[in-house]
Amino acid sequence: MSISGDAREYLEKLYSCMPKLFYSEIEATQRGFGFVLSYLEQADEEVYAGDLSKKLNVSTARIAALLKKMEQNGLITRCTSPEDARRTVVGITPAGIASVDEMREQALHRIELLLAQVSKEDLETYIRISQKIKEVMNQ
Repeated sequence: MSISGDAREYLEKLYSCMPKLFYSEIEATQRGFGFVLSYLEQADEEVYAGDLSKKLNVSTARIAALLKKMEQNGLITRCTSPEDARRTVVGITPAGIASVDEMREQALHRIELLLAQVSKEDLETYIRISQKIKEVMNQ
């Protein structure tokens, strides 16, 4: 399969204009501590470690290591389920809730900085086009 010069040119242009730092911060938040804390904060019922493993699409060993670190940092609690000793119930602590609030505030602050430099119309156009690109790339 031959790759056109246009394709190479646009790959380079698209890559060069991505706000990598902003997206990498969002990605890191969504993949680790931030995802777990947000998920726990929004949960209406008990959350099991296995549920988090499935949601993050990672091994139970990997989630266990993540949860251990989060517990050491005082962000979550872990205990054995009273119904099934093989399952671990995970809960969020007040420090975990404060951490989620801080992450949200930081994200909102970055967006405010963006809005101070880029018009809402330009940002809406960027979002609309990005959504189209995402739809095409996910086919």
